[in-house]
Amino acid sequence: MERHTSTKKYVIALLLTMAIFGIGILIGIFFENVRLEHSKELILSEKVGLQSLQLQQKYIDQKIADCSTLHQILETNIDELQKKMAEVSDYEKSSVLKDSEFNLQLQDYFLTEIQFLLISQEIDKKCAQENVKVIYFYDDNPYDTQGDILSYLKKIFGSRLLVFSLDSTFKEEPMIKILLTSNNITQFPSVIIDDQKFQGQTSVENLMATICNKFKTLKGDVPTECTMLPSIKESKN
Repeated sequence: MERHTSTKKYVIALLLTMAIFGIGILIGIFFENVRLEHSKELILSEKVGLQSLQLQQKYIDQKIADCSTLHQILETNIDELQKKMAEVSDYEKSSVLKDSEFNLQLQDYFLTEIQFLLISQEIDKKCAQENVKVIYFYDDNPYDTQGDILSYLKKIFGSRLLVFSLDSTFKEEPMIKILLTSNNITQFPSVIIDDQKFQGQTSVENLMATICNKFKTLKGDVPTECTMLPSIKESKN
């Protein structure tokens, strides 16, 4: 009788464990779907912003949209896109389901980012350039700090520094491979500041000096941080 009772307890415990495990999976699937829908909404809002910017660009020659407005909209949309991309990346890292769908979201993000890069170059052909563009190619090296350096520089220069970050290991989007090949990128991380290329880890001092030299050739005031650059260099020597 005791053995029968003990076996019954084990069966009940097993059933309860399976039930709890099943409920956990269902809850995980539910929240995964909620997060996926949220990421779709985030990317969609940026695509709408991109279409609006493209439409205004077409009107620039007709003097309907002004250059200042185009620059402002471009800078705002790029900043928002990157903030929302951070959320999508967090979803992917914590996800155990729907990898293919998250990859599609990432591909959509990279395509949108590249479109912003191309349209920013087109705006520069029609309007006086007001910002410095940085393209950052990275790989899966966990010890890469180049992204942190660029984030620091972004905080310093704000909307006047546009950073486009592209994952060189993301094979699902051919445009990334095209950009790598056309710019002859063979090392990672790599940074391109307008037409100047840095391959391998590059110090914050070198990047900041290059960015400031570029600002000095553009329309508008040179950022205060750039006027302090010589004293910064001297203090580090």
